Amino acid sequence: MPRTEATTPSKNAQTDSPPAREFPTSERRHSLRWGLVAGALALLLLVLTEPMLAIAWDEGYTLGRERRIRSWLTALVDPEGFAETWSPPTLELVQPDGPPPPGRLPVVPPTPEQLDTRAKLFDPEVIAYFWPFAREEPHGHPPFYAILGLIGDVVTPWRGDLARARLGPMLLISLAVGALFTFLDRRWGRWAAVVGASALVLQPRLFGHAHYAAYDAPLTALWVLAVLAFFRAAEDRSRRNPSWRWAVVLGMVIGAASATKLTGWFIPLPLLAWTLVFRDRRGLLALLAAGPVALMTIYAFLPPWWHDPIDGFTRFLASNTGRGQTIPIRVMYLGKIYRTPTESLPIDNTIVWTAMVTPIGFLLLALTGAVRSMVAHATERFGVLVTLNWLFLLALRAMPHVPGHDGVRLFLPAFGMLAIAAGIGAALVVRRLGRWGKGLAVVAVVEGVVSVAVMMPVPLSYYSPTVGGLPGAVRLGMEPTYYWDAMTDDVLEWIDAKTPPDRRVATATFPTSFFELNDSGRLRTPISPRAPEPPAWYVVQNRPGTLGVLEQRLLRDHEPVYVFEKFGVPLIWIFRYDDVEAIREEWASQPMMRSAIVP
Repeated sequence: MPRTEATTPSKNAQTDSPPAREFPTSERRHSLRWGLVAGALALLLLVLTEPMLAIAWDEGYTLGRERRIRSWLTALVDPEGFAETWSPPTLELVQPDGPPPPGRLPVVPPTPEQLDTRAKLFDPEVIAYFWPFAREEPHGHPPFYAILGLIGDVVTPWRGDLARARLGPMLLISLAVGALFTFLDRRWGRWAAVVGASALVLQPRLFGHAHYAAYDAPLTALWVLAVLAFFRAAEDRSRRNPSWRWAVVLGMVIGAASATKLTGWFIPLPLLAWTLVFRDRRGLLALLAAGPVALMTIYAFLPPWWHDPIDGFTRFLASNTGRGQTIPIRVMYLGKIYRTPTESLPIDNTIVWTAMVTPIGFLLLALTGAVRSMVAHATERFGVLVTLNWLFLLALRAMPHVPGHDGVRLFLPAFGMLAIAAGIGAALVVRRLGRWGKGLAVVAVVEGVVSVAVMMPVPLSYYSPTVGGLPGAVRLGMEPTYYWDAMTDDVLEWIDAKTPPDRRVATATFPTSFFELNDSGRLRTPISPRAPEPPAWYVVQNRPGTLGVLEQRLLRDHEPVYVFEKFGVPLIWIFRYDDVEAIREEWASQPMMRSAIVP
């Protein structure tokens, strides 16, 4: 049976695709099957490449938090047995709590006597320890991403902690890939589906983050799913009311996103803007119906709020809007170092970043889809929805005094919208250019594949050919790496091969992820600053914004013994620790230089 529905204009519009309900059941099932295949292929790709990626900065914190949740869930099954064997971990990956707010006691590990009944496990003090989320920094993020990471415990319990924790985020992004494929296939045809789904997984920066046991890729997947669910709820213009089933799904997705990161709380805003633009009653009713479901979902995923949700939300909001006072981070952008969020990046930074880190084909197709949607806004309702979400995410992260570190990580959901727009753009060029349009779509997908392949195992260092790739971006004054993601197996193997048995390795900064390197056996050489052995080496990542005076002096006056690089750009330097001590001794002998010593 020929597939004519996806490219045949509806009776109401010249280019607006017909809703899924007009498809024969067999055709809808066919699209669903292909969507399942697309999701499965995305998951397979992520699983096969996962061991290649180094443990990233935030993943240690995730592992520590997941271990606490896992302990609490274990205690729920057998409180008495758990209490008999309970003792706080000697190696703690969760960052220590800061000073408690006025009127609150410090969070401390509970005693066995506080854990020997199920009722006691729900005590606020016990919850505060086992659920370090959605409160004062460094515990500002809600816990859905950590709960998601526990899926690996059920599906692949035999794997190591990191591999298990990464499985949940990979499953969620693969679900979004499959859902997007099915959605686009039913409305714009197979070419749109292939390009859109490919763009969601084959943008190198997004591809890298899709592996990590962190919050940004899950938030991206949830934002994509929210847009799809919202449109499914509101798209049938022959009905007065929305699809209540999809409105419930929308509420659950928004709730999960809000229980992942503060950014998720903003999802309803561009959806509401769309309802106002089109005066869409169904969209408004869908949002109103989704609201209570979202609030219930948030509450269900947030045990720290169970006893006092109002106070919990107040603490969460204060924590996430006060980052300038708690954890400012320096970043280099176009050759200038900013202390973000106290200092704001230029207002156009998200647009510049998007142009710099998106494969050319996907970017051009996305711009085509977005521009066409806005020009033909009366008929391209879904395209307008996607474009509004894309622009909103770019604007949100570009606002003054919003954290601007870590490249595109903090507005990663914008690249999910870009992927959907690329699918719409592909449908347009195929419809307008025929065989040539199909060729352009193929080239875009192939570019995505090649971009990921050549950047492995450091996809977060990808920059587009439009700026000369990674070397060109460095010449422009951009940071080549930021997440300790270049601490790859090649680096670890060199350290193990070259370090004497009675020595350890030191690093310029120390995320708790590095404890996991020793704990998992991925690195045999001691790396903990607590280890008694004296350091043999000093490892520095090429993150110019955070290089201290010591690291700058090492780079200026000393030769590294090992360099891990990509396309000629250093990402990791290893220096002799004797060189570090020589610099410190020189500074110690010169009183005027003591203030420059880096501990």
